[in-house]
Amino acid sequence: MTETEATGYDCLSSRLVSESELRAFLLDCFETAEWQLFVGHEDRVAEELRDIPQDVVFSVFCTYREVLGHFAMGFDAGIEGRLADRVGRREFAERFAAHFDAFVLYGDTEPPGLWTVILADGKRLRVAMDEEDNRYVLYAATAPVPGLSDIRVDDGLWQLR
Repeated sequence: MTETEATGYDCLSSRLVSESELRAFLLDCFETAEWQLFVGHEDRVAEELRDIPQDVVFSVFCTYREVLGHFAMGFDAGIEGRLADRVGRREFAERFAAHFDAFVLYGDTEPPGLWTVILADGKRLRVAMDEEDNRYVLYAATAPVPGLSDIRVDDGLWQLR
């Protein structure tokens, strides 16, 4: 039997979620034990891991940060293979968007320069985005993004390969 390799789920969220909310969501989403989960701000990871033995392996290792532009936070979650089998990248983004009433950007198999956004209602859009430093601004989407009326709607983004 082939084991799925560990992977990373890198996302941007329109809603800033507290660390405790993020922790509770991840525990529920991946049905994992508290001791198998690490959640910490990316600027404080070394400090938070200081007293943890170096050989400890977490099933889910998530760091987060505040960002600017059309998103409020970014987060990167390293996911053990068996958990990635249980909850795939798209399903994870859908669950997060619905749970936190947010829109969530993630990347999977889109052409270079394009991304997928999941709305809180589960609708999936393809988007184009400018990113510089810690600022992420959408400039085109295949359908309107709630609360962002300045984004050009371009259904042709689905045709790009």
